[in-house]
Amino acid sequence: MVHHFIALLLSCTLFIHSINADSFQAKHTNEGNQKNVLEALYTQLKNPQYRKEILPNDFSYLVDIIQLGNKNNQPPAYLRSAIKMFSNMLKSADYVNAHAFSTLIEKFPTILPNYFSLNACRAYIPNQALYDADMFDRFKATVNNLLYVKFSSDYESFKSNPGQFLQSISSEIVAITQEEVAREQLRQAMIRFCEIALSKLIWNPAEQEQTWQITKKIADQLAALLEHNILDDANDLDDLYWTLLNRYCYFIELTATDMNESFYTIIKSDISASKSPLFELEEQDFIVEPKLSYMQRTLIEAEAISRGYARGLIRS
Repeated sequence: MVHHFIALLLSCTLFIHSINADSFQAKHTNEGNQKNVLEALYTQLKNPQYRKEILPNDFSYLVDIIQLGNKNNQPPAYLRSAIKMFSNMLKSADYVNAHAFSTLIEKFPTILPNYFSLNACRAYIPNQALYDADMFDRFKATVNNLLYVKFSSDYESFKSNPGQFLQSISSEIVAITQEEVAREQLRQAMIRFCEIALSKLIWNPAEQEQTWQITKKIADQLAALLEHNILDDANDLDDLYWTLLNRYCYFIELTATDMNESFYTIIKSDISASKSPLFELEEQDFIVEPKLSYMQRTLIEAEAISRGYARGLIRS
């Protein structure tokens, strides 16, 4: 039957490719030092096997690159370049293991903050709340405070040499602008990377309701990116949630007849009783069907197909 074949194919794909990923990573990162990581990057990232079979199941090299940048105080442009490279490699992958992606983004709040720090404007941010503010609101407040500080503390320099004084201020404003722009460019690169990965997620149908647990976990981890200013707009988080939910609902539709009756019962009960950021985030587009309604409808329709198939009323 088609549905059984799809479910079996998903299970075998995850199992076999995960074994390949474990073997590959053990072979090339056994010592874990910087030299080995760089040598592995130069030789293995060009390997077609890596992007097709390893990367979808193991993002260790990306984590290594991020941590190397942290150790060497690399700027946001460094991480942006790395994320862009991995995004493009991921485009050629047929799928992304949901567990592997969850493991990766769980680490983001601890390994990414250095790249999103505001070192140039830190001295001129008047209050902590501005770190969470819109980029343009923060920029306006920062520049206003910079001008106030400079003129109030160094007015004599302005009177004695206004040209040099204004040149110094202009240089600082340019540095602050470049920092804000670099941060936003990095954020957009991170969003594109997550979108690509989420749109290719697959789950193992043999795990049944555990597939829903890992999906909820990913939703929580995406929400944590907003809390840590890796994302700064609820609209971006909403877009990622839609990608995640659409992919999971597609998985449910594909494997409808392979799921136990308890799968539908447990998940329907869970989304009715528990609170998940996936459904708690205020809907950003009020015209379209809400995420909760979409999920509930998908479950009802898939359960009907599953029951009909079990009773011989529906053939695959």
